[in-house]
Amino acid sequence: MKKLLMAAVVVVMAAALVFAAAEKFAVDDFASGKVQASSGGWWYTYNDLNTGGNSEVTPAPDKFAMAKDGDKFAARMQGKVGNKLGWDFVGLGVTLGENCGCPGKAEPVDLSKYTTLTLRIKGSITGGRLVLNLPYSESKCDSGKTNSLTEWADYEFALNSKLAKDWTVVKIDLRKDFKQPKWAKVIVPIEKVLQNAHNLNFHFSSPDGDSVDVQVDQIEFN
Repeated sequence: MKKLLMAAVVVVMAAALVFAAAEKFAVDDFASGKVQASSGGWWYTYNDLNTGGNSEVTPAPDKFAMAKDGDKFAARMQGKVGNKLGWDFVGLGVTLGENCGCPGKAEPVDLSKYTTLTLRIKGSITGGRLVLNLPYSESKCDSGKTNSLTEWADYEFALNSKLAKDWTVVKIDLRKDFKQPKWAKVIVPIEKVLQNAHNLNFHFSSPDGDSVDVQVDQIEFN
């Protein structure tokens, strides 16, 4: 009888381990080299031209293509910020699902069951600030875009210290490491943001015309 009980316990534990191993959300494994991510979402770049800036980013917005890194692929952004806005910017981003962005349904993804975000990153900046943003926006499209619900004071994680010439693995605690900026006027609980996620942005900003060259790879929530 004891042997049967022990066997049952082993089976249950094995099943739990398999379930736990499967409980991850791969945003992109970059195996295909396509602009559409593993999760079904889409990669893109952006800059401040629509707000009166003169920052430049490569690949150009709406012309995204994966970069080769040896015999593999990675998402790469190269850019130089302008000098017209006082805190000019460029960015690299990905929607978390096929219907998360605009044009489309702007459907959110619930990330609240995950605890960490892991990714690989390498690159350099000449100054300024590179952060990973977790935007909180409306779940509807307005003139081809979603409107910010934080007045752009989104949860962020600073990446400056993580940049190096070689690939570095970054592990981010979703509830401890992501913070809204100190200047935020609209404060939103992190759980609400995690339950209504649309995309991730690697956002680079500077007031001094700095440049950025960054690559990211193997992004997943666990």
